[in-house]
Amino acid sequence: MKGGRSLLLDVGPLFGRMMLRLETVKRWLLELQSGQDWLQCVVGVDRCFVVAIKCALCSKHKAKLEGLRNFSPAFINGIEGNSLKKDNVKKHFQSEMHQKASALDKLASRDHDLPSAMAQTAEDSHLNRLFDLAYTVAKLGLPLVDFKTLARLELRHGVDLGPAAITEQKCRQYIDYIGRATKIELIQAIQEAPYFSVAVDGSADPTMPENGMIYVLYVDRTGLPCVRFFGFCDVERVHPECLRRTVLDLFLEEGVNLEGKLVGCMADRGTIRTNVAALLQGDMPYLVSLGCASHRLEMAVKKVFYGTAFDSVNEMFFVLAKLYWACPSQLEELRALARVMQEVDTKPQQANGTRWVQHRLRATRALLQTYPMVICNLANMSVQTTLPKEKAIFQDCLKSLRSVSFVLHLLFFNETLEPIAKLSSLLQNSNVDLLYTASLVVKFYSTLEQLSRGIPQGTLGEVFKDTVKDPQTVFFNGTRLHCGAEAARAFREKLPSYAAAISECVLPRFEAMHQMEPVRCLKILQAELWPDDPAELENYGNAELQAFSRHFAKLLALNQVDVTKLLEEWEQFKWYRAESLANMSSRQVWQHVLTRERAQFLNFRHVVQILHCFPVSSVVLERGQAAVSRMMAVAGGRMFPRTLEYLTRIALEGPELDFFDPQAAVSLYCFEHMGFFIESAGRRTSLSTFSGDESPSTFSGDESSPPRKKTCFSSVECAGD
Repeated sequence: MKGGRSLLLDVGPLFGRMMLRLETVKRWLLELQSGQDWLQCVVGVDRCFVVAIKCALCSKHKAKLEGLRNFSPAFINGIEGNSLKKDNVKKHFQSEMHQKASALDKLASRDHDLPSAMAQTAEDSHLNRLFDLAYTVAKLGLPLVDFKTLARLELRHGVDLGPAAITEQKCRQYIDYIGRATKIELIQAIQEAPYFSVAVDGSADPTMPENGMIYVLYVDRTGLPCVRFFGFCDVERVHPECLRRTVLDLFLEEGVNLEGKLVGCMADRGTIRTNVAALLQGDMPYLVSLGCASHRLEMAVKKVFYGTAFDSVNEMFFVLAKLYWACPSQLEELRALARVMQEVDTKPQQANGTRWVQHRLRATRALLQTYPMVICNLANMSVQTTLPKEKAIFQDCLKSLRSVSFVLHLLFFNETLEPIAKLSSLLQNSNVDLLYTASLVVKFYSTLEQLSRGIPQGTLGEVFKDTVKDPQTVFFNGTRLHCGAEAARAFREKLPSYAAAISECVLPRFEAMHQMEPVRCLKILQAELWPDDPAELENYGNAELQAFSRHFAKLLALNQVDVTKLLEEWEQFKWYRAESLANMSSRQVWQHVLTRERAQFLNFRHVVQILHCFPVSSVVLERGQAAVSRMMAVAGGRMFPRTLEYLTRIALEGPELDFFDPQAAVSLYCFEHMGFFIESAGRRTSLSTFSGDESPSTFSGDESSPPRKKTCFSSVECAGD
C-alpha cells in the first residue's frame, strides 16, 4: 500500500460480524507508514464496512515463510470478527514473518535506492568485524563471555563495530550462523558425492547420556578422500532399532538418503553399546563394517607388559631420565663422554606420555644408542661420589644394565614395539592406506610366529645365541654381561607366552583387514605395484574386481552401474595407465580418473569411488571427543547442543584466523534479518555461500525451535518470485 491505499474485495452481506469501517483501516495504514501494498480489505456489498483483512505479501510468499519458527496463517487466511483490531494489524506488521515477506518482495523488485545500498555496505563492514571476533573466540576455545572483552578492546582502538549489541548472546548467535553456513556447504558436498562412509563414536563420559558423534568420509571434488565432522545424534535409549533409526533420520533430516550412497560404517562398540553397522546391514548387506583398529590400542599393549619382567625396564627408563634430565652437569658429562667415544650424542628419553608405545619405543632406542656411554658414566660416578645413598643407586643401575635378563627384555621391547608403533602411527592419520596397513599386519604375524617358537631375530637373536653358546663371555655393545645361562633359559621359556599375549592384544583388531573380500580388492588402487610384464598385467586384478562386483552388486545396481562393462573398462584402463599415466603416482592416477576421465570410464570410476570410502580408523572421533570435553569444561558443562556442534566444527575444521572469511555467514545473517544479500568480492574463504539448492532455514539457530520444513531462500529464486 502507498499513501494509505488498500486493495478491496467485494463479498456478499455478512451478518453477525464486527462492523469495521474502511476509513478506519486506511487510517491504521497511514499510521504504520508502510511503503508497500500489503493489506487486502474484504468489504461488504455496501463497500463501507470491512469484514476481513488479509496480508498480500505473506500470501504471496507463503511457501517461503512456512519454515519460520513464528509462522502463523492468520493473515494469510484472513482475520475477521472480533480479531479485526488495530493491535492485531500492528503486531502482524512488526512481526518477523511480515518483515521477511517484505524483504522478499523488495529483493524481487530490486528496488534499492543509493542510501539503502550505502547502509547495507556499512552494515556488512560492521558485521564482518563482529563475525571475525566471534570466530576468534570459537577457534581459540575461549569462553563466549570473552567476546565482550575483545569487542571493547577493538572499540578502544577506534574500530567501528556498528550499533549492534556486544553481548555473549550475540556472540553465540554469530557462531551459530558461521556453523550453519559451514554445515550447508558440507551437506552440499555430501549430496554431490556419489558414495560416503560414516564413523560413529559414543560419549566418552559415562555419566552423560548416549550421544553419538558422527564423521563422514567421502571423495571431494578434487578426487581425494575427505573426512569431516557431520554432527551429533542424541540416542534416547540404547536399543538396536532406536539407534538405527536415529542414524538414518539424522541424515534424512538433511536431505541425504543413505541407501545407494553409504559404503561403510565404523562404530565404537564400547560406548555405543550396539553395533550400528550390523543393524544397517539388514537393509544394506553390502555395507563394509570395520572396527576401529586404533581404538585403545596403546592402552591394551600397555596392559600386556604390566606386571612382568618388563617392569624393570620401565623403571630403568624412569631412573635414567630423572638422573640426566634433572642434573645438567651429569648430562654434560655423558655428552662429553660420547664425544670421546665417538658415539651418537644423545641422552636417555622420558618414557611417559599419552602414546604409550611411541614413548616406550623412543626411550628404548635412546638407551640402546647410549648404552656404552651410560655404563661408563655410571661407573665413574659410583667411584667419584662420596654419598652412600648415591653410590648405592649408581651401583644398582649398573647391576641391572649389565644383566643378561635386562638386555634381552630391552631388545625384545625394541623388536615388538617397533611394528606396533608403526601401525599406531599410521592409524593416527585421517585417511589410512588399508592395503599398506594389511601388509604391516602380515609382517607382524610372521615376527610373532617366530617369537612364539622361541626363535628371536636381529640383535635379540644374536645376544641370545651368544648366551647359549658361552654364558660367561656374553658382550653387548662392548660391555660384558652377567648371569647369562639361567637368565637366558628363563627368558626363552617365557618368550612364547609374551608373543601369545601380544598376538591376542594386537592381531584381532586387524583381523578383518586381510580376511574381508572387499579389503583385498584395494590392491587395485596401488598402481605402483602393478606388473610391468604385459602378460601378467592382462589378468592382474580381474579376480579382485569380480569379487568386488559380487559384494557390491546391490549398491552398483542402485547407482545404475553396468557390471557387464566393468571388466572391459578395467582392461582398457590398465593399458591406458601404462601408456599415458605411467609417470604418475597412485594418488595422481585416481585423481585424474575421478576428475578428468569421468566419461571414458563411466562404470569403473564407481569402483574407485567406493574403494576410497572404506573406513579404518576413528582417530578423528577421539580428537573430536577431546575437543568436546575441552569446550564443555570451558562452558561449565552447560551449552546448547546446536551451539556445541558449531563450536566443534569450527575448532576441528575451521580455517586459521588469518584465512577465515565470514562472507557466507554474514550473507546468511543479512538475508534473514534485513532481507538483502552481501555480494562476494572474491575474498579468501573456506566457506561457500549457500546455493539455490540449499535452505538456510533448514539449520535453525534457535535451540528450542522444532524441526522446520525445508524451504529455499536463494537470491535467484527470490529475484524471480
